[in-house]
Formats: sequence, structure tokens, C-alpha cells
Amino acid sequence: MAGKRVTGRDGQDEGGAKAGLPAMDISLAFPQATPASIFPPSASDYYQSDDLLTSEERSIRMKVRGIMEKEIAPIMSAYWEKAEFPFNAIPKLASLGVAGGTIKGYGCPGLSITASAVTMSEIARVDASCSTFILVHSSLAMVTIALCGSEAQKQKYLPSLAQLTTVGCWALTEPNYGSDASSLRTIATKAPGGWHIDGQKRWIGNSTFADVLVVLARNADTQQLNGFIVRKGAPGLKATKIENKIGLRMVQNGDIV
Repeated sequence: MAGKRVTGRDGQDEGGAKAGLPAMDISLAFPQATPASIFPPSASDYYQSDDLLTSEERSIRMKVRGIMEKEIAPIMSAYWEKAEFPFNAIPKLASLGVAGGTIKGYGCPGLSITASAVTMSEIARVDASCSTFILVHSSLAMVTIALCGSEAQKQKYLPSLAQLTTVGCWALTEPNYGSDASSLRTIATKAPGGWHIDGQKRWIGNSTFADVLVVLARNADTQQLNGFIVRKGAPGLKATKIENKIGLRMVQNGDIV
């Protein structure tokens, strides 16, 4: 092929003769490339992101990586096939010490934003269902209580959630309106001794077994969106598992009524 000129159907040079340019020598334009397959896969930190981490952030990343690879990775395939959550893995996930993420106090780790992100990526690196479980529990339920809850609520709920002796979920999404918070139809009405919440939620992760549910509902009096802490077993509370998922199969998404 080297040194030959390529012509089109009309006999003119494809290398540029139509435009009045000298024809291109194909052998010069496309020299023999080295097959990518002869190069070993890169095991280096290509973007040198490791250099941007503090020693503490690198340390917790390696701790999480070690536990996830040794304790969690070997059991994930079986649970994925069954679409069941590995409850026996919760103590191992608790030993990571990352539930609560950036929250300071109340038994939470008080990680930097970077450390929290790095630990979640290490968990997801082994299994995305496990990282989703932690994110729903920690970054949604726990952070909402930490930011919006009363001091009494923080003292009551955060310590056990940080230890994963209780599990949280966060209920925003609804069947007809998705996660559009401005369109929520779940209504909370003040009642003697608490609140009466009437509505439906859908695709709520951890909901079928959560001990603490943070439910987003519209205040009937103010029409503002409020968060309500609902305990497992509350009168009228029912969560049903959504079956036959093809992704995040170990995450127990549920319909709440």
C-alpha cells in the first residue's frame, strides 16, 4: 500500500486533488501504529489524584478498600443473584466507620468532604448496591437529621445510625411526581401527640427494613415542605419491596403507604 495514491469513483485523487491540493501519500498519513494490546494496562494513578489527598484521607481509603475487598466482595454475587440484601454484611460495613460522613459529633466520623467522597467511591468500587445503602442511610437520612433536626432528635437518632445499629431511609419520591419536591402530594396534618401523614412514596431505598424513616411531606397548615421522622412499626406504615429489578438488585427499594 505504501506510496500508492487512492482515487475516488470519478478517478480524482482522494488525497486532495479535488481541492487543488497535492495528493496525500497514504503511507505518510497513516504510519503503521503500534497495537494497543502490546502495552500493559496502566496501574498508575494517571491523574495523580493520590497526591492531592492528605495522609488521613489516604489512610481511611486504604482501610475501606481492604475491608471491602476482603469481607464484602466475596459474598456479593450470591446476593445479587437472589436480589436480597446481605444483612450479615452490616456489621462489616459499620466497621468502616464512615456512616455519618462529614457530620461532626453524635458519634459520627466528621470526615472531610474529600474523605467522604473517596470512601464512597471505594465502597462502590466493590459493589454499587452497598454504596447506595450507605448513601441513603448516611448522606440522605442522617444528614437531614443533622441539618434540620432539633438537638433532641440529633441526640436520639444519630449515635445509633452512626454505628449502623439502626438503619435509616429517606422518603421523597412519589408515584405520580417522581422526585419533584415542589409537586409532592403527601400531606402531614397536626394531630394530638404528633402528626398524621397521608400519602404514598415509591422507589425508597432501605425502606423495607429501615428503623428510621425521614419522610418528606407537605404541611397541611403552611403548605411548606417538612421532614418527619417516622419509626419502624408506626401505625399505618407499610413498605412493600419492588421486585424484578435489573439494576442495584441488592438495594431494597420499596413502595410506602
